[in-house]
Amino acid sequence: MAVRFELLNTDPTGARTGILHTRKGSFPTPMFMPVATHAGFRHLAMEEVKETGAKVLLANTYHLMLRPGPEVFERFGGIHPFMGWDGAVLTDSGGFQIFSLPEDRLITEKGAHFRSFYDNSRRLLSPESSIAMQQAINSEIMMVLDVCIDSRTDEAGTREAMERTHRWAVRSLAAKEARPTGQALFGIVQGGVHPHLRDESAAFLTKLPFDGFAIGGLAVGETKVERDTMTERATASLPQDKPRYLMGVGTPTDLLEAVLRGVDMFDCIIPTKMAQQGYAYTFQGLVRISRTAYRLEDGPLDPECDCYVCKKYSRGYLQHLMRGKHHLGSRFLSVHNVRHYQKLMERVREGILRNGYAQTYRELKTAIATPKDLKDEAAASAATLKDVG
Repeated sequence: MAVRFELLNTDPTGARTGILHTRKGSFPTPMFMPVATHAGFRHLAMEEVKETGAKVLLANTYHLMLRPGPEVFERFGGIHPFMGWDGAVLTDSGGFQIFSLPEDRLITEKGAHFRSFYDNSRRLLSPESSIAMQQAINSEIMMVLDVCIDSRTDEAGTREAMERTHRWAVRSLAAKEARPTGQALFGIVQGGVHPHLRDESAAFLTKLPFDGFAIGGLAVGETKVERDTMTERATASLPQDKPRYLMGVGTPTDLLEAVLRGVDMFDCIIPTKMAQQGYAYTFQGLVRISRTAYRLEDGPLDPECDCYVCKKYSRGYLQHLMRGKHHLGSRFLSVHNVRHYQKLMERVREGILRNGYAQTYRELKTAIATPKDLKDEAAASAATLKDVG
């Protein structure tokens, strides 16, 4: 197999930790994958990302297909030498990006027809062309092309999209097998917020020889309760010996909840996007560092963080940079936020290994919860959540 998942321990809560073995190394799970959309980060060098402890990055097939294009990756021998990254890479299929272009795309059985926003040329993204592009990128893990829809879509519309996703999954597998490259391929469980459709999707996909499984179609309109419920529903139907990946989620508290429900892998643009807006995640809560209240603070951004920003620079200096809209401020906050996510996963793994995730969950959630998190939790029905002691 192109990747192998080794389960190390399952905590009494259902949280689990393991090792994802790839051709670029073996990496502990649960893991968070920073998003290098265009084979890079807006404010970070690859060396800085590596220093945060990140082992696997996510790159965007849709954007890389449009620019620089497959011929560039074929010339350079893949994305790793192209962007100077020696860790592993997961590539998405482009399905979500197509979903985000509702005014200028047409979905047919053949694939997604759309116009390039670079040169206005007509393009087709099909299961076969998505796999071909991901093979040119030469990522360790590829994703099947799926039909992403608003999670609040009615049952009939959700079923239609799910069944087309299943047919495209079969075509993606065939395209991969037609040209063996040693890359892994994950299937994507769909079904919106309809429990029986999630069950049906998982049952269909797990009969196929995928290397792992993703949970898609969430964080696109549903409530937090619905997201947690559908995540738990999907993981309950997925095999124990394959990695489980929740796509596009999310905040630190989102990760804690999903780990509780048996998820192994995550990605999201939130750490770097929030940094650009002046927000820092800390183990004392979310900090908007541009606020005047931090102007005279000479302590570190987070005393529990070991990133070079927290070791060297004060809150007052970071407040000065962000208040003045200096790019260096966004860079420093990005370094810190990406490290915060990696440190969060380290603490999560430690808790699971000692069968103490219930305590870890409570401690971390109390420490990092934002007012919005607390409001969402108060609105959540206790019947939909697991008892974590």
